[in-house]
Amino acid sequence: MNEFKKRLATSLILGSCFWLSFLYFPPKVFSFILIGILLIIIFHEWRHFFDLKSPYFWLMLPLYPIMPFGLLIYMNQHPTYHNLLLELFLIVASFDTGSYIVGNLFGSHKIAPLISPGKTIEGVFGGYVFAVVGLTLLETFEMGRTLPKLFILGFTFLICILALIGDLFESWLKRKAGIKHSGQSLPGHGGFLDRFDGIMFAAVFFFIFRDYLVAILG
Repeated sequence: MNEFKKRLATSLILGSCFWLSFLYFPPKVFSFILIGILLIIIFHEWRHFFDLKSPYFWLMLPLYPIMPFGLLIYMNQHPTYHNLLLELFLIVASFDTGSYIVGNLFGSHKIAPLISPGKTIEGVFGGYVFAVVGLTLLETFEMGRTLPKLFILGFTFLICILALIGDLFESWLKRKAGIKHSGQSLPGHGGFLDRFDGIMFAAVFFFIFRDYLVAILG
């Protein structure tokens, strides 16, 4: 319960600041926030995964996490792609929240017990439902449009799978390093990489198909 309270408080306080900075401040403010988070990951959290002298430290760093954050910053600064980040963050955040809640309440069937014992099929399904509802509400009440239901179901499913893969990938890295969290910056959550693992994988997809997505979501 104490862990849940910490997680809830962190989500409400820092999550609100994160969303408000994106919605109501110039894009460069949000870009500076992303740069700050990336620097924390590089100089504080990444060393928990690999020793500074390890070649893996330097070989992986440009691709993960630097490249995904670079793509996020690029899309945030580009007027055409800026709003895509709203859908990206909302889907992944809804998926993470739903997975955590439903998984803790009803989860029993493990997805990858050797990599991430806490991940369950029930949790993933609950996260997907949360993400579908979240995207539907965003498009209906914020964007003022109605997207085809099959598109919402398929698109959300794809992004949730990418977020899950990103989560499992970081969990695998933590298992290899013998750590539980990437850091302690976020009470109840761990480190910033623990919160951005799913977003980073989905960000690559958003960047590759950004023009197609803008035609539908932009």
